[in-house]
Amino acid sequence: MLGSLFSFAATRFAGDTVDVLARRAVWGGLAAILLLTGFVFGLMILFWVYEPQYGAVTVAAAIAGACFLAALIALAVPAVTEWAKRRRAKNASSANPVAQTVAAVSEETEAAVDYFGAVQVVASAFMFGLGAARQIRRR
Repeated sequence: MLGSLFSFAATRFAGDTVDVLARRAVWGGLAAILLLTGFVFGLMILFWVYEPQYGAVTVAAAIAGACFLAALIALAVPAVTEWAKRRRAKNASSANPVAQTVAAVSEETEAAVDYFGAVQVVASAFMFGLGAARQIRRR
């Protein structure tokens, strides 16, 4: 009976999650297409406005260069934010050894949950605690 309850809850959760994710994917894809279309038309307008003043090749090169620079910045943003997060964590934890230990344990726990899954980590921690309690009781 308990297994049926868990099976029902898991099926219901999975079905709802798939529906929500599918809906978000469709609307997100549509939004991305519309944003890209707007960006392309904006670049065309920019070209048409500046082409008579500077020439077609110069304006096209400037727009291409600006797009290339924006792409490089967009590629660098995740690395810069990770660097800033590590730097902030290092500065915050270097002053307090307890905070440093807590941060290390938290990081290792997150890595274990990401690799093994939450249920397996909780089950392993429970079994480890049970074994430790038996050892304490024997002494």
